[in-house]
Amino acid sequence: MRETVALADLYPLIADVIAGGSSFRLYPRGKSMGPMLCEGRDSVLLGAVDTIEVGDVLLYRRENGAFVLHRLIERRGGTLTMCGDNQSELEFGITEQQVLAKVVGYYVGEEYRALDSDEYQKYMRERIRRFPFYRRNPKLLAFLRKVKRAIIR
Repeated sequence: MRETVALADLYPLIADVIAGGSSFRLYPRGKSMGPMLCEGRDSVLLGAVDTIEVGDVLLYRRENGAFVLHRLIERRGGTLTMCGDNQSELEFGITEQQVLAKVVGYYVGEEYRALDSDEYQKYMRERIRRFPFYRRNPKLLAFLRKVKRAIIR
């Protein structure tokens, strides 16, 4: 049975392992990255953040101190738009300085999955495509919500 450790307590070790050129295997909690990751079964390999590209799954820290593992949906003006694969609400305004690590591979159970596989690349592109432009544009989304409220009244 795996022991649960607060990520804030574990992060200094993760940072040391990554800084040493290795990857760190982490068993994430929660359902936000389903169906790619299933809590209690799957794990990710965290590595250095050499580059950040749309589609990457990144470990970052919110301003409130919470650690989050989500996919980069869009880059805009120096900020990142993030979202879990199993979510529809986008998180805007994440900075590159908040990014701590990048998923460089993952395991489904004990079976390793490479990020350069055709299966994963197809899955990743589908996840990015499911967020239409209006969902990635906070001003347009706010306007559309106002229009919807006006029509419903």
